[in-house]
Amino acid sequence: MALTDQRWQIRYSYPASPAAYWAKDGLEKNTTFLNNGEEKLTPEEAAAIIARQFRHEGPLTGITVWQETPEERDARLAARRRAEADEQNGIWWGMGGAN
Repeated sequence: MALTDQRWQIRYSYPASPAAYWAKDGLEKNTTFLNNGEEKLTPEEAAAIIARQFRHEGPLTGITVWQETPEERDARLAARRRAEADEQNGIWWGMGGAN
């Protein structure tokens, strides 16, 4: 998949841990990109694979899959270009508070 392609995204809810005071209705949500051939699966199959990768357990609900809009793609690419420019200037995420 080319970087400039509009990528597919997936969102699902899963049971929150008891310590997750921020979770509404006892559920947490995960939203991420599909990128390893999961686009060819049903939303339920893709969600199960992604949930295993993130170690999310329990029944998955509210599963939705959609393709990012051209505007979302452009914002993602712009953020990547900014991050690459920062790295070239010696600024990167691993610096902590050193900058």
